[in-house]
Amino acid sequence: MAIEQILAPGAVPEVLGSGYGFTEGPAADAEGNVYFSDGSKNTIYFWQPGKAVVPFVQDSTDAIGMMISGSGELYVCEGAAYRVVAIDVETRKKRALCHEFEGQRFNEPNDLAVDFAGGFYFSDPNYQHRGQPTVRKQDVYYCSRDGQVSRVSTVCHKPNGILLSADDKTLYVADARGQVIYRYDVLDFGRLGNERIWISGLGANPDGMTLDEHDNLYVCCGKAGIKVFDREAKPAGAISLHAANCCFGGADFGTLCIASAGEFLGLRTCVIGLKPLPLRSKPFRTS
Repeated sequence: MAIEQILAPGAVPEVLGSGYGFTEGPAADAEGNVYFSDGSKNTIYFWQPGKAVVPFVQDSTDAIGMMISGSGELYVCEGAAYRVVAIDVETRKKRALCHEFEGQRFNEPNDLAVDFAGGFYFSDPNYQHRGQPTVRKQDVYYCSRDGQVSRVSTVCHKPNGILLSADDKTLYVADARGQVIYRYDVLDFGRLGNERIWISGLGANPDGMTLDEHDNLYVCCGKAGIKVFDREAKPAGAISLHAANCCFGGADFGTLCIASAGEFLGLRTCVIGLKPLPLRSKPFRTS
């Protein structure tokens, strides 16, 4: 598909919210509402289609990447707190999911992808949002539902965006410094194989990612916009705006919701995007 087939005719970005320090981590729930973060203000916001953006919580330390789990909790990378937490969206109560590996804290958990088993993959670069030193190599980890952490990828110079396909069978990892996207086969929960560079020559630092129903991959590249690639990794075109991360939301999951520096944007498309875990009915099973 070409980008002209993806975007709705005449579509222009709509400002859904503004006045933020730096937006990140949009994550849709089962109704198409979207949470997004402003780590500079330790705040997570909530957008409901047709309504004004409101604060969700204001005590999430350097909140970055987020995703709704299969049980409906909001999983959050709290970068400068060196941990990943789960927030009950009804009570706002928070519980820690992981905070260290082999007795040492993480650098700055940045983005995550939750699987059908309740575990999650997450990247651990260090952008020194609060001036913290790098304490370990910047790698990718998996945390199981019971809190067991393992290192699953060491190839990136600075891993950033991370994304699972709708069926949990494929994992994408963005190397921001290397300007490439890696692709893995998921052999089992927390076990990867067939590591390969899927997209190279980006010419920009990749950040957050999402997919649509046609397996088009949307790669947010900051000031370089959103670069879109088809299921064969061929370029489909680009969306020219500042983009740190994105997801599909709205009642029909046809609105591309974009974390765009100090704004939160919506862009109508002709496709249905990757839906949140509670709406995916066929979990991954090993052969």
